Amino acid sequence: MRTIEFYDRTVELKHLTTFSAVARHMSFTRAAEELGYVQSSVTAHIKGLERDLDAPLFERLGRRVALTDAGRALLPHAQTLLNDAEQAADAVRAACGSPENVRGTLRIAAPESLCAHRLPPVLRALKDRFPLLQVIFGPASRGALLAALGEGTLDAGFLLEEEVGGPMLTSTVLGQEELRLVARPDHPIAKRARVPTAELAGETLLLIEKGCAQREVMEAELASAGIHPARMEFVSTEALKRCAAAGLGIALLPAAAVADEIRRGELAPLAWTCRPVLGVHLVLHKDRQPTAALRALTALAEDRWAAPDAPAKAPGV
Repeated sequence: MRTIEFYDRTVELKHLTTFSAVARHMSFTRAAEELGYVQSSVTAHIKGLERDLDAPLFERLGRRVALTDAGRALLPHAQTLLNDAEQAADAVRAACGSPENVRGTLRIAAPESLCAHRLPPVLRALKDRFPLLQVIFGPASRGALLAALGEGTLDAGFLLEEEVGGPMLTSTVLGQEELRLVARPDHPIAKRARVPTAELAGETLLLIEKGCAQREVMEAELASAGIHPARMEFVSTEALKRCAAAGLGIALLPAAAVADEIRRGELAPLAWTCRPVLGVHLVLHKDRQPTAALRALTALAEDRWAAPDAPAKAPGV
């Protein structure tokens, strides 16, 4: 049983792991599903930790769960302790054998388009190298992803951005992604040999929700051209693509997200005179010490996405 001494108290690492999972999901049920426990075990772990620390860590607000002040104070320290413990175990396993012996959990998040089109082959290669590694992977908006990195509930994030910065972050550009302006192939604008931004004034633009870099790129272009076309807003890349293919309007999307639709003839790329390109950024907390699995993830992504002459950014840049 792995434990940590807090003065005259002993805290079990598995209790900290459970606490971190409940805090991440704000749900005992979802934490139990992630960890493979029955819910009563999760409850017992949290009660044991609260008893060891002599403080309530969660409170129930109707059907919701919220961290207490003590829980919020514990969370970053719990993540640091768990990360340190994982690195220690990782070092021992590496010294004793091959990557096939590496265990642990790697928590990753990215926008929907990266989750669907860029990351699956990278994560497959990672699992081939570390078959015992548990990878928790899902979509997240920029704000939610950066908040989770800051809180220590996420190991790594990938973002499509022009720049990523923050005092507690490090960002490395691993690749580039061109943005494509697309429409239904029989749309009149798809037949034009040249489409300046000003010519979008009379069109309906299908835009992803605010807070995404591709939306910001389009808004900046519209402002520069001084036009205000009709807009429809979406929270899902898939819904946006389907509506564009159905002829509801023109959409700006990452090239990888529309490659299949263009190949099948469901969408056509427009000859837009603007050719925006975003960086594919790996974002980490500046104090996060990468494990062997995280280092491998970085190398695999960089190898597949190859962004030449893209140096790492210093912390806080």
